[in-house]
Amino acid sequence: MHMAKIIPLPIIIVIAAIAIVSCFVSATNGGDFDVYLDAAAKLKQGANIYRPPFVKGLQYYYSVFFALILAPFSSLVFVAEVIWLLLSYFLLYRTWKLASGYFDLSALFVKKYRLWLGLTALLALQFIMYNVAMIQVTVFLLWAIFETLNLIENKKTILAGLLLALAINIKIMPLLMLPYLFYKGHFKTIAAVVVFFIALLYMPAVFVGVDYNNFLLAEWWAIINPANKEHVFETGIGMHSLTAMLPVYLTPTVGDMPYQRNLLNLTVQQVELVLNLARLFFLALSLVFFKSLPFKKEENKLKEYWQMSYFLMLIPLLLPHQQKYAFLFVLPMVMYLLYYFILTYNTEKAKLYYVFLSLFIISMLFYSPLYGADVIGKFMFEYTQHYRVLTFATLSVIPIALYFNPDKLQKIASIK
Repeated sequence: MHMAKIIPLPIIIVIAAIAIVSCFVSATNGGDFDVYLDAAAKLKQGANIYRPPFVKGLQYYYSVFFALILAPFSSLVFVAEVIWLLLSYFLLYRTWKLASGYFDLSALFVKKYRLWLGLTALLALQFIMYNVAMIQVTVFLLWAIFETLNLIENKKTILAGLLLALAINIKIMPLLMLPYLFYKGHFKTIAAVVVFFIALLYMPAVFVGVDYNNFLLAEWWAIINPANKEHVFETGIGMHSLTAMLPVYLTPTVGDMPYQRNLLNLTVQQVELVLNLARLFFLALSLVFFKSLPFKKEENKLKEYWQMSYFLMLIPLLLPHQQKYAFLFVLPMVMYLLYYFILTYNTEKAKLYYVFLSLFIISMLFYSPLYGADVIGKFMFEYTQHYRVLTFATLSVIPIALYFNPDKLQKIASIK
């Protein structure tokens, strides 16, 4: 369906105008991109980009290569940030086009398509705007994953490997897509990712020198090493993941609010064990989503999307140091579930349908614009973050997605 036929032109113009204004407002206020450009400036000076002083006191966690490619723009902060945000909006649109390509859109009339698009946009809105306000790279990473899969589908293995390697190099999060590619038998793409990732690690040496690059790589690993204590206990407000959720319920911790959270009193070693076992459990749960032998091509595109969306969900859940903007990775699965409900709501359903639908609605309250300090008040917003409610809401999406699987949808709605 052509977007102009779905959304009236005046509305498209208004949305575009709001997006452009938001780019200029965010660039004026500054965000995480200030940190990236500051690292780029320090790289030009031959300084340690991973040690203080930091702009706004924020640690730079990204690669040497990312700082290198930003170096030409390090003195053009406002311009660079506006360009990046405009690019992010374009990549968001491109991601929607790639994602919607997995769905049988012929099963949706125009009104249903508008409903699907509108609800998806509504539930994505707070995460999109938070990414824009923080001037983050999450939209780029999400697009890179979808574009990688599109390149694989079109037999462009080398380009697919290069793009995913670039995304992983910039921010390690897309690394969790490698198990998915392995199970799907995309060995050539994985090999290309490994080769290009190593190349991108050492490419800056051509411009900054071998010793300086090796020094920075060692410094980078020192702060992103998952064994670091700060990646096991994330007790403050603003962090959302298993790393942020499990420890505060398993052992006494000091948070930003004076309310007890721990239900148990485990040792640090026991907490680490439980946390790693939980990560292994959710990785193993992917076998339930695959429901087939490894290394086989999935002929059902919607099922392929559903499987891939589960791995996208794992990114903010399993990796440490995840803030609200990372939960944009959950939206592809939300998009699938909305599609499922729109197609099946008027069909005959079991009682469990309404149970899981109710659970989905409750969970999505924390994805909607209603979940914000301006709506529910600062205290309640911080209180729910203190108890990691967003992580619980995201975890609840997993059993919902398993129950409302594509096989069941195909039987009910007779889609392709």
